[in-house]
Amino acid sequence: MARIIYDLASKGKGFYHIYTDLDFWDARGVLKGLAKVKRNFGNSPPGDKFPSQVVVEDFSKRIKAEIEKRLKRAIPSPPRHLIVQSIIFSKKFEFDRRKYYPDRWSPDKVLFFTKKRLPINQPVIDSAYKWVELSIQGNTVTIQQHQGARPEGTETSSKKGKSKAYGPACF
Repeated sequence: MARIIYDLASKGKGFYHIYTDLDFWDARGVLKGLAKVKRNFGNSPPGDKFPSQVVVEDFSKRIKAEIEKRLKRAIPSPPRHLIVQSIIFSKKFEFDRRKYYPDRWSPDKVLFFTKKRLPINQPVIDSAYKWVELSIQGNTVTIQQHQGARPEGTETSSKKGKSKAYGPACF
């Protein structure tokens, strides 16, 4: 469930403005056609913890209820820009799975969801001579970047590589 922070400055101005901990690209997908999603570069609340802001200028209770319903069903993941920044500078990103995913999920489901959602296939992180390994130890999910050629078992064919869906190239 995505967290929501209401912007008190927007009260009484006729529009709906909230911040959420869903990544910008995930929030755009969840609220497509319903609201305008912007990036949060500010410090109140911090953009690293709440990377998205949702703005609706034609405010109605029905739209507000639908936005909040969709956000309550959405499962957040660590913001992509933090992952990329951490991997570029320290070659590793770790997070506690309990902070983002339900406790009932198995480790395999957590790894599958993380692999599909996070930008581990981006050229900045994963290329011919840099590759990313995803692992889980207890409740800590680790994304580790390795240098050099890939091990034999992790190579993908060009056909499989082309069929992979890539996330956005910008963060």
